[in-house]
Amino acid sequence: MKHARSLSANEILELIFIHLTEVSALRNHDDIIGVLANMGRALTSSDRCTVWVISDDKKKIWTKVAHGMDAIEIPIDSGIVGAAIMNEEKIILDDVYKDPRFNPDIDKQTGYVTKSMMVIPMFNNDDEIIGAFQVINHKGEKGVFDQRDMDRLMLASTYAAETLVAVKLAEEIVETQREVVFTMGAVGESRSKETGNHVKRVAEYSKILALAYGLSKEEAELLKQASPMHDIGKVAIPDAVLNKPGRFNAEERAIMDTHAELGYKMTNNSERPLLKAASIVAYEHHEKWDGTGYPQGNSGKDIHIYGRITAIADVFDALGSDRVYKKAWDDDRILNLFKEERGKHFDPDLIDMFFENLDAIFEVRETFKDQFIEEPKQEIYTGNSVRILGAYGTKAKGFGTSSFFLNEENVIDAGNLLVGLESNASKIKNIWITHSHLDHISDIAYVIDNYFDEFKQSIHIHALPQTIKAIQEHFLNDLIWPDFSKIKLSNSDEMCITYTAIELDQEYALSDNESIKAFKTDHTVPSCGYIYKKEQSAVLITADTYSLENIIQIIDNDISIKSVVIECSFPSRMEKLAKDSKHLTPVLLAEQLKNLKRTEIDLYINHIKPLYLEEMTEEINEFCAPWKPKILKDGEIIKF
Repeated sequence: MKHARSLSANEILELIFIHLTEVSALRNHDDIIGVLANMGRALTSSDRCTVWVISDDKKKIWTKVAHGMDAIEIPIDSGIVGAAIMNEEKIILDDVYKDPRFNPDIDKQTGYVTKSMMVIPMFNNDDEIIGAFQVINHKGEKGVFDQRDMDRLMLASTYAAETLVAVKLAEEIVETQREVVFTMGAVGESRSKETGNHVKRVAEYSKILALAYGLSKEEAELLKQASPMHDIGKVAIPDAVLNKPGRFNAEERAIMDTHAELGYKMTNNSERPLLKAASIVAYEHHEKWDGTGYPQGNSGKDIHIYGRITAIADVFDALGSDRVYKKAWDDDRILNLFKEERGKHFDPDLIDMFFENLDAIFEVRETFKDQFIEEPKQEIYTGNSVRILGAYGTKAKGFGTSSFFLNEENVIDAGNLLVGLESNASKIKNIWITHSHLDHISDIAYVIDNYFDEFKQSIHIHALPQTIKAIQEHFLNDLIWPDFSKIKLSNSDEMCITYTAIELDQEYALSDNESIKAFKTDHTVPSCGYIYKKEQSAVLITADTYSLENIIQIIDNDISIKSVVIECSFPSRMEKLAKDSKHLTPVLLAEQLKNLKRTEIDLYINHIKPLYLEEMTEEINEFCAPWKPKILKDGEIIKF
């Protein structure tokens, strides 16, 4: 038996761009999905690959092309692929027949024998899940998929997702082709965290200069379409170099400079005019008129006109945009530099044309300027209230995971501290952890990373002994993340963090009029909720739990509790998953609330998975109506 050999990094990139180049010429959605499936199969050395897409109503997943299978459409929560999509998780299985989610009837119908499987969800730029890659039966010697295969498929899924979005949005095939090429350029920019509209502006500037130079309307349009690919070679540059703040050393500069040649190699094999133009742009946009540029050191008109034009467009926009290594220059400084570099860096005739068309160029910049939404500064509340820093059961754009702000020094859980508190995160002294799952502890790491120099004393992590042990062994362990309990702060002799084991039902004073008390909850790992009391009023926060039996007893017996936050993670149709993972659904929640005697409490719901927010909102309003629950959002205030 001939086994698949390992692919080099260059071969991986070549495979990706060969397939995406092929996509740019296709007219049929079925064919596009087929090419993407071929790409996934080649990258992972799998026998079969299927690209699944979520339907517009988000109730089904479908594929038009699957290796060895006819077109199919199934409910979104079906099987292993459905589980990966619903839970937004990556799945690797060495033997699918050992997994209860696998349906063996498919093999019976086709005569095919499925053994190993890997599924990777696909996300768009808004972090919304749009489908999944599924590969079956690794053709390597071991016959199973590993982390290396997962990394490759994740890379492929990034481009596939962007391609599918572009295809879906494009109404005409010509526009689709343009969108795919533009997307490829935008992905290169997004990896380097450059401005979102950079490639759009460069494209428009390039067209203006091309027309001014005397190129035909057709050729000017071709350059406009090709110019977004100028930095596509950056996809092969390591993140540590690409996103380094500050200046490169000699070695880093040499690595970065290879992006021009890498971009050329990725695109120059195509006979299509658009890709041929893109290869010229990628290769020559860093050449300089006086011959001091790279990668070839060409000078004057030996540099292709596409390269000379794109060089001006790219530099003008780069200087006027914030980057990881610099702040944007003002216009006078940019224009003075262009005058100085006329005949040195830039074609002197093109620079003259640039200044003659400056009004049109400024108009483009204004039209496609980057929109930065200034988040309102969160004030610190001092009344009987809790601010919701993170209200959801998983991360997505605009959705933070579990965190509750009690006062300036105390928070419950650490799922979304940085976004929720911004610079006020540096004032935290105590984090009260409910359990060890990542959506409740992740920002412990990032708060220290971001505000290391501002902390003057340890952050105290308060948690059950089992939770502390899990964090020490599996998170802050010098393997996944530095062990901050062994690292001193720069402004004191104290360690970055300390651990304090708490006891259930023990009340701990936070101030003269504030206290916190943990109570047992029912989850897959040792877990607790908290009662936060201020003056004579309290709020109860369940955290993740399945059973409310003892919680309802606590509420009924403690009249100081005015508000209750209860988790509810999955829609009722996913009851089995909820039970297996020990979470609640609206139906399960309603069944248990029937045992609650008190009617005057304010009930709040959190921990909903964002993908199911609309569906669960309807269910909660239907099944839990008697208790008038309010579904929480990030930034909201609970008063008690």
